Amino acid sequence: MCSAPTHAATYERARRLANNAMWTVALQRRRLKTKEPEDDQFLFRIWADLQFLIVSLTRLRRSVGLAAKIPSLKTVIHEALADFDKALPMLKEMRDAAEHIDDYAMDAGRNPRVRRQSLEVMVFDDPIFKWLHCELNVDVALVAAQRLFKALQQAQSLVSE
Repeated sequence: MCSAPTHAATYERARRLANNAMWTVALQRRRLKTKEPEDDQFLFRIWADLQFLIVSLTRLRRSVGLAAKIPSLKTVIHEALADFDKALPMLKEMRDAAEHIDDYAMDAGRNPRVRRQSLEVMVFDDPIFKWLHCELNVDVALVAAQRLFKALQQAQSLVSE
């Protein structure tokens, strides 16, 4: 039987996972600012990169949330997550529709505002991504992600065993 990980081990795992997610968020934001080699053949490349950005932002949030399981970090991490959620209030709704696309494609999703007809309709007018009835400013998303990751890094000194 395995024992529970130490607080230090949990923090380090959260930091490593968040670091990877942060790099991915930055990568997706950069790709949205550039022309990519596949753009001539894959007309929906920006759509794919925006979807990957939603996944990456969600993974970052969850990774940082892991650190809130450490009692000495609970308050500071919850505050950082609340700030992140305030900056990106549409993230969960976008993530849920993307993750449960099979339900929403049949108008069987939990959110009645998301209709099957809207799943394949998006607009990207840099830096604003409009999908469903939501708007995501990808520049704001990057800054919010950086702030969240920095809060996790700064919390390291509060980790106790």
